[in-house]
Amino acid sequence: MKIAKIEASEILDSRGWPTVEVTLTLSDGRSVTAATPSGASVGKYEALELRDGEERYMGKGVTKAISHIEHFIAPSLLGKEPDTVEIDSIMIQMDDTENKSHLGANAILPVSIAVCKAQALVEELEPYELIGYLCGHETVALPCPMFNVINGGAHANNNLSVQEFMIMPVGMPSIRSAVELGVTVFQTLKEILHKRGDSVAVGDEGGFAPNFENEKEALDTLMEAIKRVQDRYDGTVMIALDVAASQLYTPDKKLYMLQGKRYDSSELIDWYEKLISEYPIYSIEDGLGEDDWAGWQEMTKRLGGKTQLVGDDIFVTNPVRIWEGLRQEVANAVLIKPNQIGTVTETLQAVKLCQEQDRAVVVSHRSGETNDFFIADLATGVSAPQIKAGGCSRGERMAKYNRLLQIEDQLLMNVEF
Repeated sequence: MKIAKIEASEILDSRGWPTVEVTLTLSDGRSVTAATPSGASVGKYEALELRDGEERYMGKGVTKAISHIEHFIAPSLLGKEPDTVEIDSIMIQMDDTENKSHLGANAILPVSIAVCKAQALVEELEPYELIGYLCGHETVALPCPMFNVINGGAHANNNLSVQEFMIMPVGMPSIRSAVELGVTVFQTLKEILHKRGDSVAVGDEGGFAPNFENEKEALDTLMEAIKRVQDRYDGTVMIALDVAASQLYTPDKKLYMLQGKRYDSSELIDWYEKLISEYPIYSIEDGLGEDDWAGWQEMTKRLGGKTQLVGDDIFVTNPVRIWEGLRQEVANAVLIKPNQIGTVTETLQAVKLCQEQDRAVVVSHRSGETNDFFIADLATGVSAPQIKAGGCSRGERMAKYNRLLQIEDQLLMNVEF
């Protein structure tokens, strides 16, 4: 089966900004679509997202990226079989930059995902099955969802400096039961906020964005919701934080600003240590900035045995930066976002490196999402321990969780009892 047509179009993401969608048509007429997301708190080492920079859409149009697909990428791929590794290699060579700045990561990635989906279609596999095969796995495993229930930082217009407060249903017997528990805590939190007269409007990633006074009030309110629900279920609800500390860092002063107070790296680690002693915090993501390597080393030494420390901006799904993190003994987990690196193949290479070096993997969405649920297949195919797909609201978030439910049903149908 050959690639007969690749068409690109400008669509809108969950925040109302343009992004790229690709439709790939095979020679037998079957087709697949793929769309690329966009982040709000973007690490400076991420692959380049190409924007037009003109008046339309306040400079955020993506017609240049679409033009690169139509005039460079598509003509080079027509007539080829949909082979993820081979075609990703062709596009990487065609771009020939370290950060995809020639063609744009938002031009390359949707084609890469579409090719992966098309290859799975041709080989009569689900995408997660193909991804598992590409990773050399004989089986796949479903991830534990990390539900974003309170938004702050760059994802909400409120007082919170910490960007995401998440809940993790740990020890649940199935994805379906984990989703039920997560949704129940989410809806219980909504009831609590509503009775207090607080806003139940949601932020970019589907979590609530009330104007809490500080992080402690947010955590105490979240704990109230958890305690009301916890006893009805077998599992345990843990808390995860995404601090997005690069957004809070002042490089020239080497200080972090939270709630109007300045912290150096050690003082911020002290604050995390206190939170861990008071709340059931399983994971802290981006607790320090993307260039604060010395601080990350200290944080890993002090907290790495107590909690999961996830690197996002410091690694940006880049095997080279992940390897440097391993060398410097920084973090014990890595966030995986395909649009940070630009192709499915490079994403899988990053995952493989983490797994070979005993680093946990967390597959993640972005704040500007689409209804494409590819990351659910990605997380399952690589057997990631966890997935971040947002809160228990907004269609572009629920699409990922609904896909996980569908995958679980498919896997259970194939189990022999």
